[in-house]
Amino acid sequence: MNDLSRDPAVFADYVAPSWFHELASGLSIRAQFAMTGNVRDLFPVRGASEIDFVPFDTAVWRVLRQKGCAALLLHDPVEGLRLHPDCDPRFEAALTECGISLGTIARTPAETATLATQIMGESRAPMALMLDYASTVVRQDPDEVARLFIAMDKAARRPAPQRPEIGWACPPRNPVLWIVDRPGDLPDWFTARNPALRDIAISTPDLGDRISFVTAMSRRLSDHAEMSLETRQEKIEQFAVRCEGMTLTDMRSVVDLARAEKIGLSDIGEALRSYRLGTTRNPWTSSVMRTRVKNAKSILDGRVKGQPLALERTYDILVRSIMGLSGAQTTSRGNRPRGVLFFVGPTGVGKTELAKAVAEVMFGDETAMYRFDMSEFMAENSIGRMIGPPPGAPGHENGGDLVNSVRARPFSVFLFDEIEKGHPRILDTFLQILDDGRVSDSRGETGYFSESLIIFTSNIGMVGGDRSANAGQNVLPSDSRDVLQEKLLRAVGDHFRFELKRPELMNRLGQNIVPFEFINSQSAGVIFNAVLKRVINAVKEEHGIDVLLTDEAKDTLMGLCTFELIDGGRGIGNRIESNFINPLARLLFQRDGTRRLRVVGIDTSGQEAKLLVN
Repeated sequence: MNDLSRDPAVFADYVAPSWFHELASGLSIRAQFAMTGNVRDLFPVRGASEIDFVPFDTAVWRVLRQKGCAALLLHDPVEGLRLHPDCDPRFEAALTECGISLGTIARTPAETATLATQIMGESRAPMALMLDYASTVVRQDPDEVARLFIAMDKAARRPAPQRPEIGWACPPRNPVLWIVDRPGDLPDWFTARNPALRDIAISTPDLGDRISFVTAMSRRLSDHAEMSLETRQEKIEQFAVRCEGMTLTDMRSVVDLARAEKIGLSDIGEALRSYRLGTTRNPWTSSVMRTRVKNAKSILDGRVKGQPLALERTYDILVRSIMGLSGAQTTSRGNRPRGVLFFVGPTGVGKTELAKAVAEVMFGDETAMYRFDMSEFMAENSIGRMIGPPPGAPGHENGGDLVNSVRARPFSVFLFDEIEKGHPRILDTFLQILDDGRVSDSRGETGYFSESLIIFTSNIGMVGGDRSANAGQNVLPSDSRDVLQEKLLRAVGDHFRFELKRPELMNRLGQNIVPFEFINSQSAGVIFNAVLKRVINAVKEEHGIDVLLTDEAKDTLMGLCTFELIDGGRGIGNRIESNFINPLARLLFQRDGTRRLRVVGIDTSGQEAKLLVN
């Protein structure tokens, strides 16, 4: 018999999972246990000469055996009642003597009650019953389920049966272990303040268990023997840290994938990435992406005007991302997003446009971007859209938009527009993404952001608290570049630290904040010309009509569209729409068959602008 209490030198670092002790100590006073959580995983137990990693039922049996149980009976709705394979097969004779038939399938609550109460009340043989997939039983007819738990409650409250002399210490009664999906699957009245029942949550493995497991599994990898002990231990610890939140079963699959792909311990992170994302393809290491990033400045500058410092800062972060050095100063950099950008500044200056341009640079297509307008997530319950409604709520089975998106397309840009409008609970989700590079939805599905770019936009700092001066504006077009950036950075820090009380989120953003400037008269002219050219090209493509403007007409239109710059490029575009696109559309609609239109002036004397043509 393996004794969990012995401590030879080979097991000096062994620490049993906490639920082992919780179960062991409860057997002397509890009749039933409700066990939830990570019950389909592997668990460390002492073997003959090393730590073994065994399935949940085997780990339970090791604890039960140490506490004096002679057998563990397993039951589920498919295989029925059976003896755990590690138990002495001679125990079947004792079961027959007690009138317990292996192979019995309890399909209904009534049959479950009969089987469980019979085993609980049996005094001749110390054993335990594990009711696996018990949640399927409690979801049947409510009246029958109620009678089941009344019977189980009454059985647990009866005095323990008098056992015959068996020669060793054992639990006073035969315990029943309910293996359920969620703690709430058992009736509240049955579980709440019930001294005969103990809830035990089985957590995912801690770092120590993960390190022990990887140490054992790493022997299967090709470069294990070639490494020095120091290097091997360093790689093992790095891998175990990156596997936070994963089960040992998942980690075993990662090692199996590494063996199949001929990946050694030195590059085990690649196998982990492939396992999480479901693909061995990695665009970040492709020569195509490197070429595109080398040409990024021209692509970004072609789409966003008047923001040279923002473009330069964005380019630096993109280069850092493609080199895999984002968060290089942290221990968890391999899990964190490839890059994070926080665009802050006046409205209409190109923040969203730059996000689209980044998607075009990195993935060749601006549609490789998922955009979340945070004004749609202002209410607390709106988080259900992002990570899925809670169990039982409509749409729960569909999961959340955020997790579904990253699972479908992990190599993407995720844009969270106007982040300051999101509910604080949603900001906690962002903290998990920035810190751990992952988030789980209400179904338990996990999305990984380790290959994604995260972009936030914000207008934080544009309006101050004092409205007695500058109409409440904190940042003014007249501010110098240095003053504007200093105001914006301070405002962002104050917003997260003092208003939202989320200083940790500010810490994760670090030096990734990219301030945007107001549009000045020079950049306004560049934006005007770019938008006007876009409109003229659209008319040519859509209708085959050449639209020409004289210098006088163009100067007049520019004056109408750029006289006010507080609204940025968006304001310029809106005024082009009202002063040029609308009258042009009316004119083209009236002049069917026109192939060339020459605009010589713009009449704004009426309520609507009119184009003067010849």
